[in-house]
Amino acid sequence: MASAIRLNEFATTPLYNIKAVVQATRISPSTLRAWERRYNMCQPERSESGYRLYSDRDIAIIRWLKAQVDAGMSISQAVAWLQNLATEGATGEVTQLPDPTGRAAESSQPIAAPGRVQTLSVLKEQLLNALLEYDENGAEQVIANAFALYPLELIGEGMFTPVMVEIGERWHRGELSVTGEHYATAYLLQRLAAILRTAPNGASGPALWVACAPGERHEMGALLLAINLRRAGFQVRYLGQDLPQDDLVAEAHRLQPAMILFSAAGIDSANQLKALCAELVDLAPPRPIIGYGGRIFNIHPELRNHVAGVYLGATAAEAVESVGELLVDRLRIARTINRRQL
Repeated sequence: MASAIRLNEFATTPLYNIKAVVQATRISPSTLRAWERRYNMCQPERSESGYRLYSDRDIAIIRWLKAQVDAGMSISQAVAWLQNLATEGATGEVTQLPDPTGRAAESSQPIAAPGRVQTLSVLKEQLLNALLEYDENGAEQVIANAFALYPLELIGEGMFTPVMVEIGERWHRGELSVTGEHYATAYLLQRLAAILRTAPNGASGPALWVACAPGERHEMGALLLAINLRRAGFQVRYLGQDLPQDDLVAEAHRLQPAMILFSAAGIDSANQLKALCAELVDLAPPRPIIGYGGRIFNIHPELRNHVAGVYLGATAAEAVESVGELLVDRLRIARTINRRQL
């Protein structure tokens, strides 16, 4: 389980100029100055020559805020959470920051934080209840709390996905109106789409296409996969839902992406995916690697035997790992062929 960032372990002596801070935090000088001006998130001291000087503690706070923004929060939400942590502290100042990286968190256990710690299960229920009540401000606060405690990869699998599933099941059981289902679904998808837009996209390397299977209108799985792949450093093109088969095959032949990855939630889209993949694997070399996943393949694993491609795993995190392994294998094979031709 990841440990909290203990600010009292960082020195407050002003030592670093803004150039050093930019190098240490990978934030632009203009962004840093804007954050200071608008949100007063740290108070650098001035040298005798009038230059700003920052401490190790200032750098820790800036890194934490940047990690929250990179995970999809707005800077105002991140600063508000920082202020809440100070309010909850016994001394009225921030002494611990939840570790935003999640690098040491291999499970969905919460990261240590001052005051009340909320599990993903609790946050999931809070988000569900807020959406059922059309409480958008409440939903935003729940998501901000989640981002402060957990890495985005865990939030996607442990909060967004189960809330979406529960919304759909309540609608099928007649416990939720069509209007309520549409509102909750639209909110969650818009939130994920916003995260995807802000996630850094790889500028080089093989091009990966991520799409829903033909006929599939449930985008949650594909969006989460695209987000996780971008956060892992891949160059991703997100194609969206319900793609026409002939058009996709023609574009794949023309542009030759390294991989095309599909998500299917229902049996009908899984069956249509079978026909599409059979056509894609018949493309002339260099043909793309075909990967797929989705809820229907987790519930009915026997369906995997009928799709020409590689099953990527039960979660978006597993899929990212599978993608990396498949690309390494392709590169190794290509190098072997090149050596034989020399």
